[in-house]
Amino acid sequence: MRLLIRWVWRRIHAKPYPPRKLLRLLRWYPPFLFQRVIPLALSDDFLTVHVKVRRSLLTRNLWGSFFGGTILSAVDPWFGLLLWQKCFHEGIPLEVWVERMEIRFLRAGVQDLYFTCTITPTQWEEIAHQLRVEGKLRYTFSYQIYEKGGEMCAEGTQVLYLRNLARRPRQKPTPVLFS
Repeated sequence: MRLLIRWVWRRIHAKPYPPRKLLRLLRWYPPFLFQRVIPLALSDDFLTVHVKVRRSLLTRNLWGSFFGGTILSAVDPWFGLLLWQKCFHEGIPLEVWVERMEIRFLRAGVQDLYFTCTITPTQWEEIAHQLRVEGKLRYTFSYQIYEKGGEMCAEGTQVLYLRNLARRPRQKPTPVLFS
């Protein structure tokens, strides 16, 4: 299992991929497989991804609805992944961290869940400009999660920390000497 995760991770980091190939790789990424997170479609410009979270024995709690952690972990990587790939294709070396996530559950999800992570072209232009000029920023995205029937189950926000590694490279830690 560990070897499969390393293999997929190395393949994703190797070079910029076209959307279809990246989508194929992400469908086989083990953390997504076991959480039943299925990326359905990825736009050609890397600004939108449609995701399904399948209900299964591994994602259900005692009352038959989804675990809250399953929902949160299903949303966690997508905005950062979209930005990272978009920047990769634009030639901007990017470091992305999820700084904060908030979720508000509106109702229990008992069927498959769907959500779409979208970065508007205006947001992308703002982010790219800030990364090129200042080298780092924090950006807030909002998301909504819907049940199969179309009812909203949860909504929330995610704050990403983005750093252009060409403008602001990582600093090597200084060794601490104990006396």
